[in-house]
Amino acid sequence: MQNFVRQFHYINEQHFPLIQGIGVGQGSTHYDWDACQRKEQLIVLQVTLSGQGYIQIGEKTVPLTQNKAFFAKIPGNYRYYGEDWHFLFIEFSASMMQWLDTSVAIVELSETFIERLRVFILDLKIQEITVTQNAKAAFALFLDIKEEVQKESQQKTATIEAVKKYIDEHYFEDLSLEFLAEKYELSKYKLIRQFEAAYNVPPIHYLKKVRILHSLSLLWEDEAVETVARKVGFSTGNYFSKVFKKERGISPSEYKNRKTHYY
Repeated sequence: MQNFVRQFHYINEQHFPLIQGIGVGQGSTHYDWDACQRKEQLIVLQVTLSGQGYIQIGEKTVPLTQNKAFFAKIPGNYRYYGEDWHFLFIEFSASMMQWLDTSVAIVELSETFIERLRVFILDLKIQEITVTQNAKAAFALFLDIKEEVQKESQQKTATIEAVKKYIDEHYFEDLSLEFLAEKYELSKYKLIRQFEAAYNVPPIHYLKKVRILHSLSLLWEDEAVETVARKVGFSTGNYFSKVFKKERGISPSEYKNRKTHYY
């Protein structure tokens, strides 16, 4: 798609929800927007067509690779930038902010939906539309985007719940981040990010916590530390002891000895 920008202006906007701008753009060394410094009041959907941009929210920087998008209020507390970044964007009027669930959302859109957006903005590029036609198109598209964002979020949640369930049921097996990512068809980065967003802990750290939890009852059954380590999925007793002490503040042997205080 060739780069272009089109803005929509009307003498009497009648406070309708409107599409204010559309376009296809290209990043550069100078393409760097601090959203809190922008003067406009609007909502933007910006979708990566190829290359890669970045969005920085507080201390966190997220790569915007192909099919990734951000859907956000302007002004806002974030920054977006990129050099090798080809993208499309759609800007909505501020009157639609009441229907935005969060000030900034980062999502991965389906190829099918992105193709719909391409066709939509190419049609609008050459059409003259009235304010009421614009309002109808804006409202319908905004709802479609919200539905797509919610669908992506629900699919993400279902997948991450499945990962957690698998860890809960197979903690004693030789699990790795690579294995889980391949099994659930996610990149390692995406698996870590989504799991941590859902459960406030990375998946492998969660696996360690589950293993330590299951080791507690075994240690009180007079099982040897090395035996317990292997039963709950650790490769060696030394590694198990190191993780156990980090999680519980005492060694497995010290924990075993506490049994004498209760019997």
